[in-house]
Amino acid sequence: MLKLIALILVFIYVVMPLLRFLMKAFVITQVHKKMSEQEIRSKQHAAKSRKEGTIDVDYVPPKTKAKSDDVAGDYVPYEEVKD
Repeated sequence: MLKLIALILVFIYVVMPLLRFLMKAFVITQVHKKMSEQEIRSKQHAAKSRKEGTIDVDYVPPKTKAKSDDVAGDYVPYEEVKD
């Protein structure tokens, strides 16, 4: 009888919290997996719903200040030499 009571107490104080922890971890991983799958699906749907011929730019480089003498690019003075 004492062994049965000890076994029940071990089950209540050790196995139940361990199962609760494992189930919580399982549910959290499943939720994260479903959220990432849904995010991928929404990106695919957005890519399909774009009009044909449109262009989306994901990266635009930062604009640099142009110097007053370098506005039109590099200018190299030259002279034509005729033979």
